[in-house]
Amino acid sequence: MPVAMFATGTAILGVVFIKIDKWRYGAVMCKITPYLQTVSVCASVNTLAAIAVDRYLAICYTFNYKMTWTTSKCIMCFVWVFSLGVSIPMVLYRELILQGGLLKVCIETYPSETVRKVYFIGIFVFFYAIPLILIIFCYSFIGFRVWNRNAPGIFKANGVIHKSKVKVVKMLAVVVIIFFISWLPNYIIQFWVYFEMDQFRDYDSLMFVIKYISPVAQWMVVSNSGINPVIYCLFSKKIRLRIKAMLKCHSKHFLDRTSSHPKYSSTRYFSVDYSNGHVTLRPYGIEKRRKSSMRSFNSNFYD
Repeated sequence: MPVAMFATGTAILGVVFIKIDKWRYGAVMCKITPYLQTVSVCASVNTLAAIAVDRYLAICYTFNYKMTWTTSKCIMCFVWVFSLGVSIPMVLYRELILQGGLLKVCIETYPSETVRKVYFIGIFVFFYAIPLILIIFCYSFIGFRVWNRNAPGIFKANGVIHKSKVKVVKMLAVVVIIFFISWLPNYIIQFWVYFEMDQFRDYDSLMFVIKYISPVAQWMVVSNSGINPVIYCLFSKKIRLRIKAMLKCHSKHFLDRTSSHPKYSSTRYFSVDYSNGHVTLRPYGIEKRRKSSMRSFNSNFYD
């Protein structure tokens, strides 16, 4: 959600520029605005992909997988550093120029069309195609796993369990579809701009796309960063209750009462048995951690 707000702020500048046909924010903002836009949306997309992979490993490989704070912080640092680095060309190849001696325009100044197209294709592959494949793969396997097993620790009538499974699968499908739809129009326009615009002769249609269609596509992109929490609220009664509790300013008591499910333990993996006269180490806590992971997933989405 903060990424969505951050990206929206920079997108507004671009929309104002399109409406008044002139860049009013100076040479520094000409470089910073597209850079921050690219960084924020790239980090957002890769964060969504990382979340999908984390959920997949936690649900499908519960015995062998454990996410620690250190690991999660390293992953997020990598996502942001990667996004910051990949977006540098947005600073290097943006210039504020005078058009017709009077009109200031912020444009791309790549060394060649080949460099421009290669960079765009790289952005498309690493920040749309690969994340989309990862998200589809992970959520498909999670949905398959949830659908084909009874949830440990959930004792409900078969009909209720079936409805809960349907709700989880629908939620995961909606997340994937929304991600796909949010980004597709923008990339269609970008592909057209980068590869077909030179052959376009209808100036009025071109300006219509640039002034009205392109801003809508950009807003769809930044909205994807904040729409997932809305999806979770629509599908999960427990999440809705927690949000209501926070809005009523008494979230502390509510969260203490509803978030008391078991957590992973990394300090004790064996129990000692002296019953046969010898010291015997028996595995301890693995099954508990497996059930805890499934209960945590189910407690959020099965209610």
